[in-house]
Amino acid sequence: MKSIKQVLFCALFVSACGSDSQRGVDPMSFMPKLPATQVADVQAPVVEQPKHESPATAELVIPTKLDDCLAQGRALVAKGDLANAKLMFEAATKLDKKRAEPHIELAKLYITKGERGLAMASANKAVKLAPLSSQAWNTKGRAELNRFAYDDAIEAFSKAVEINPDNTWAWNNLGYTELQLKKYDEAVEHLAQATSKKDATGFMFNNLGTALEHQNKLDEARDAFEAGGKLGSSSALASRKRLEGVKSIAIVDDGSKPDVKPDVSHTFDNSEGPMQPDTDDVTGDETKSDDTTEESVKPEAVEPAVVEAPKVEAPKVEEKASVAPPTEVPGDAGVQGTI
Repeated sequence: MKSIKQVLFCALFVSACGSDSQRGVDPMSFMPKLPATQVADVQAPVVEQPKHESPATAELVIPTKLDDCLAQGRALVAKGDLANAKLMFEAATKLDKKRAEPHIELAKLYITKGERGLAMASANKAVKLAPLSSQAWNTKGRAELNRFAYDDAIEAFSKAVEINPDNTWAWNNLGYTELQLKKYDEAVEHLAQATSKKDATGFMFNNLGTALEHQNKLDEARDAFEAGGKLGSSSALASRKRLEGVKSIAIVDDGSKPDVKPDVSHTFDNSEGPMQPDTDDVTGDETKSDDTTEESVKPEAVEPAVVEAPKVEAPKVEEKASVAPPTEVPGDAGVQGTI
């Protein structure tokens, strides 16, 4: 302690007496150096910023008019937005409980999704509300075909063409179903009706050519395949090329029914052309929806989303090898590979 006082006294004395230096002497410079103390770096607490979720999609706005609701629902189906399309069609059923169109659209949507029980329920509701609607019966036939109820499908398609003989799609679907059951005479008759219409599509001619080939009517089959190819059916073009130069075929039929599973895995188009006005013919009173469920339908494949393409037994060729012409599944708008 005494030495520190002496150091301070000397420092004060030197400072008072002045120095040759132009700057003063820091009296603290004579103080003994203390070891430097490191101060730990202290970070400010990190506050986690709230996560900003992406804004939810805009809420679906349901129109107040039935026709607008149906139009928007069909547009959503075309875009592949089946979830919102379903909401639109369900809303449409509430806007006018006596109109069959919303139930027809719902049945088509359920067929696309492979929900067979719901498709049947909607189709049954449609034909009850509009028993004179060819389109409603055609849709019911497609729902029956989708669950492999071939006889019921034929009955529904037959009703559709009875009501409206100009329903091209129903004629094709009727002939297609008979083709799967190897009823070739009936199939040729009804597919000929379909292809005689001005709005017939390429795949309808392909189906007709397939039925004719099974009858060993190769010249007529070639003509049908050629017509289908001109309308854009690649299957018809391939079959026409395959039959080039073939004079006769021998078909072996074991008598068994084909194990056909409608192919719903391709792009789907719900349109049947313009909505027929006969759907406006409805019953006087609202009919309660049919209670058909998945449990009430006939036994069928467990996984509807993964299905096999339609199969037609391959005819054996005597002079030249031949591969069975592929049929194209019936649809509402003639879209290849749909039912």
